Amino acid sequence: MKHRPYRTIVLALALLSTSCASHVPSSLSPAGAAAFQATRVVRALDVLQDFAIAAEAQNPKLLSTNNTRTVINFVASAVKTIDAVPGGWRPTVTAGLVQLQHDMPPGEWQRIAPYVQLLKVLIAEVAP
Repeated sequence: MKHRPYRTIVLALALLSTSCASHVPSSLSPAGAAAFQATRVVRALDVLQDFAIAAEAQNPKLLSTNNTRTVINFVASAVKTIDAVPGGWRPTVTAGLVQLQHDMPPGEWQRIAPYVQLLKVLIAEVAP
């Protein structure tokens, strides 16, 4: 079956828009609200990683194996940072997204750029 990247982007937008539309339940404590928001970002990171893996699996590859590995390593580091620093992960994850762009060739970056933009919007939305 031929991969249709636009279908993947539409699906990702739909998934993230439903998560973006959700509000923190008022019954949560401040720590619970922060965890709720962080979980939304982790879900978006999962979408980025899933896309990178699927893009690398295509024939011809839409992302090289090395760049897919770079995305996977970034996602793993971002999730660890979110878990380790619940109140202060935003600057580190945002800086990691900038570094990810610098580490990838422009052609491959353009393939993941919509997912990264969604992450940036979500991070800005959940900022305290």
